[in-house]
Amino acid sequence: MALSKPAPERETRLFGLTRKITAKIKAKKIRRGLAIGVMCFIALFYLAPLLWLFDTSFRPKVEIFNVPPRILQGPPWETFRSYSLESFKVAIGRYQMHQGFLNSVLVTAGAIILTLLVCSLAAYAFALLKFPGRDVIFYCILATMMLPITTMLAPLFKVMQSYGLYNKHIGLILLYSTSAFGVFLLRQYYVRLPISLIEAAVVDGASKFRIWWWIVLPLGKPVLSTLAIYQFRYVWNDFLVPLILLRSKNLHTLPIKLQVMDSITIAKDYDAMIATGFIAILIPIVFFLLFQRHFLEGLSGSLKE
Repeated sequence: MALSKPAPERETRLFGLTRKITAKIKAKKIRRGLAIGVMCFIALFYLAPLLWLFDTSFRPKVEIFNVPPRILQGPPWETFRSYSLESFKVAIGRYQMHQGFLNSVLVTAGAIILTLLVCSLAAYAFALLKFPGRDVIFYCILATMMLPITTMLAPLFKVMQSYGLYNKHIGLILLYSTSAFGVFLLRQYYVRLPISLIEAAVVDGASKFRIWWWIVLPLGKPVLSTLAIYQFRYVWNDFLVPLILLRSKNLHTLPIKLQVMDSITIAKDYDAMIATGFIAILIPIVFFLLFQRHFLEGLSGSLKE
């Protein structure tokens, strides 16, 4: 019969085990704190240009290129006293930047809505319907992703001109509404939908269009948000295609306005250009932050095996 260990020895071992566990927990907390500190430093490093842009967009022209920056030359509550909206007033009054902003909003919103409808219908057909040549057509659409946009500018110009869509926002919106990447992204998500729901709807007598509208679209909200963010970033920042298809100055989008402004404001109204650039960058960031959860969920769901 084995003899039990004396109580003092058991207490000593228990105390030693408790110290080891406590030391491991402290070490884990320290490593986690260091990791968070490193990530915060990296985030601040990447955010520094945006923070500088925000600060200088409200500064008078004489304080923009101060070294070190004006905000670092004293307590922040004192440096903020020189903030003004003069640069925004110059951008709006002298360069009509509000018009470029509204044009960009109109083109981007119209392009996103049409892209979601067109690509969702196409992806629904390629993923859940069966028809002759389905896979061949899908692969041909994917092949267009390999073509650089510069090789298609001349044909696009001729097509828009032939159909009376040149120098019109509607032509630009229709052009943006076709996205091979969008069809691919949505199709990869739709093939993972439970087929039992589609079969049940067919048994109940639902048409293909009703199935798409009432079942496929609601279930595809995450991936639709992903496509909306992707398309927003592309259309909002695009410079080349609007430059080719829009001739009238009152139709120019914000990237074209910024380029024109940059070419005529050398050492003159760079404060207004900085303020406009800040607005142009801020809008996509806010849009992404509002839909980032759906963006990540839809992207991961579409790219899974």
